[in-house]
Amino acid sequence: MASFLICTVILLVISVVAAYLPMSIRTTDKNMHLMIAFSAGVFIGILFLILLPEAFHESLSSGYDEMDVMYLVLAGFLVMFVVDFLLKHYRKSECDCKECQDHHSHEVTSLSAFIGLSVHGCLDGLALAAAFLIGETAGFMVLAALCIHKGVEVFSLSSTFLLAGNRKRARTYMTAFCLITPVTALISYFIIGGVESDITGLAFALSAGVFMFVTMLHMIPEAFHRKKLNMRSLAFLLIGLLIVICVVLLTGQHAH
Repeated sequence: MASFLICTVILLVISVVAAYLPMSIRTTDKNMHLMIAFSAGVFIGILFLILLPEAFHESLSSGYDEMDVMYLVLAGFLVMFVVDFLLKHYRKSECDCKECQDHHSHEVTSLSAFIGLSVHGCLDGLALAAAFLIGETAGFMVLAALCIHKGVEVFSLSSTFLLAGNRKRARTYMTAFCLITPVTALISYFIIGGVESDITGLAFALSAGVFMFVTMLHMIPEAFHRKKLNMRSLAFLLIGLLIVICVVLLTGQHAH
């Protein structure tokens, strides 16, 4: 139990450091859009190399078939479409000038990414608790994988919030996000007992659908929002994607 508690604290500290690192970087328009391009690459990698494979692996292991997974992916995509529509139409920007419209668009992007990653963060917490209940060796292996990909993930989400231009709000959301995985892990370990449900894979599928919408309709367009930075943005996107590929290979997530 002591090892588990120490590991949740370690995961929290790494998440907080990764969340506040972008806030310490000089935030020019150029720097921010290049960080978003990097984040877009990370999000593409998380979607195709972590979320979708996990959704299929867990669902098929629990007796569901491929179409069950795809229906849930579609449901997640459509739910996020409706949420995004409501955010755009009922959270009006302050005025019609280009700067205010940009900030409004960035706020919608960051909130959408927050929703998608929060679902994923809850499942990460459940996985960490379940691994430690199996044994410390399994727990430490899952912790190592989480620390690497959570650091990249949190850094990317923090970058999207900074684009909205409200640092106080960014700190509030990122503090909440950093707590999601450790708190879920504690609840799973002490109350639920860390027993994974048969619907875990379907939850991953729903999360993948949400994440797909955020990545394809928000992050990628935002990454290439400034035409004069397009080539640099492409380079940063590919670097972000390459980092996720390396994380997947190093942590053995491709082998489940």
